[in-house]
Amino acid sequence: MGTLMHTAAVLCTSDDRQAEAIAAALPWLQVIRCPDEESARETCLAQEVRLALIVDEPPRIDGCGLFGELGAIQPGLAGVLLSAAADTTLLYSALEVGFSGVVELPVKVQQANQVVHQALDRYRLQQENTRLRTLIPLYRVGEQLTAATSEEDILERLLDAVQRQTKASRCSVMLYDQKEQCLRVISARGLHPAVARSIRLQPGDQIAGWVFQQGKPVLLNKEDQGKSIFSPLLRQPEIVSSISFPLRICEQNIGVLNISQQEAGERFSEADNEMLAILCSQAAVALENLRSRQQLTTTTRMRTLFEQYVAPEVAELLLAQNADLMELGEIKPATVLFADIRNFTRLVQQIDLWSLRAFLNEFFHFFTEEVFRYHGTVDKFMGDAVLAVFGAPVKLDEPCLAAAHTAMAIKKRFTALRDQWKLRSEIFSGVDLGIAVTKGTVFLGNIGSSRRLDYTVVGNEVNIAQRLATEATSCRIYITDVVRGEIGNSFEVEELGEIELRGIKQKIRAFSLLNG
Repeated sequence: MGTLMHTAAVLCTSDDRQAEAIAAALPWLQVIRCPDEESARETCLAQEVRLALIVDEPPRIDGCGLFGELGAIQPGLAGVLLSAAADTTLLYSALEVGFSGVVELPVKVQQANQVVHQALDRYRLQQENTRLRTLIPLYRVGEQLTAATSEEDILERLLDAVQRQTKASRCSVMLYDQKEQCLRVISARGLHPAVARSIRLQPGDQIAGWVFQQGKPVLLNKEDQGKSIFSPLLRQPEIVSSISFPLRICEQNIGVLNISQQEAGERFSEADNEMLAILCSQAAVALENLRSRQQLTTTTRMRTLFEQYVAPEVAELLLAQNADLMELGEIKPATVLFADIRNFTRLVQQIDLWSLRAFLNEFFHFFTEEVFRYHGTVDKFMGDAVLAVFGAPVKLDEPCLAAAHTAMAIKKRFTALRDQWKLRSEIFSGVDLGIAVTKGTVFLGNIGSSRRLDYTVVGNEVNIAQRLATEATSCRIYITDVVRGEIGNSFEVEELGEIELRGIKQKIRAFSLLNG
């Protein structure tokens, strides 16, 4: 941590409190506060910094655009984007312009430190790799390692390069197995496969175990082996020279590269040690990038699910299917609940946007709570309206009854919410809510592109629910004939007759839900 105390980082945000919170979460960073884009650019022109922490605040601060400009000023600059709306689209955009990660606001200390440490670790690896490429023409080896599609492939290519450069008789890579808590040979040259599979070393045991534990390389030649602290461990007299070199990712030892020479006239030197440092560094970059890509794939999949489907059981259900997200969808019966705040346009024109946001957040909060309480799924928020689904994708025995109970609970809580806000302003006296519940065959699944998916419900029943809700006034709940039949005598209802709905060809027989 000591070296990190001198790490200079630009922090760009116009919010003073937010800046204080971020700086407090990262006390080991030397933070240079920049309240706007221009001051961030001037700072990067005036002095060297390693890291840019940019709070995405469009239109005042365009996080992705600003980082591109700062990267042009200081190539290789590490970056972390901070945003209160860290969705999948923003994540992809951030990664495309070179950010190492995204931190959600309000800032959480553990997450912020983890993402920033990873960004700086990657920065150090990239800087080291850049320096090495300017000194020794081994960049093609690095490119080959980076192009590998699996860890096994990376290690195989690493050993191929090591054998070509050092002419070693034997070489092997050992990685630490978390499950077995020991070092195991993953890939080897010049070693019998059965012997390789049998080797297990604890950290600290033998030379390789010591190198793994201490993170320091060991070079031994036959002439000076007797002077070494490892002389009691040298049990293979046929070996005339050997090097054990640690493999590290993000300052963490993950394994050991071992090479040995049996030719009488051959010896390894410090130059070979330096060569291994280069190759191991490139392999570490490739491994770190591969693991980052794999983690990004997993994280993106998880984030996509959890951001598109608020209900945890929906995410678990879809993750368990392990399916192609673009192909995910089915046609099946479902119950649809649509709620629409009435007179919202007038409300927007008469109150400030912060109050409007607070009112909507309270409404959406309890709407989601009630939907989840009856095991439904919130499909989407649409400005002043909300759509929920019951019976799919999470199966319910009585989805119409669950939706009816949800509608009654939402009606009750909306009435209380309106009464509270009326105490602040009489404008809220005219705010109303219309709710409708329908049931029928719908398509439920992903719609969109590989860059942005929307898991949603589509079908005539959705249109009917939306149109029927617009007919409901005074916080009434309208239901269709099918829903009426399925809820039985659980609720009192009032028949409304057949209603003609805009955009719907046939008239809809509707009922008003009274109480249960």
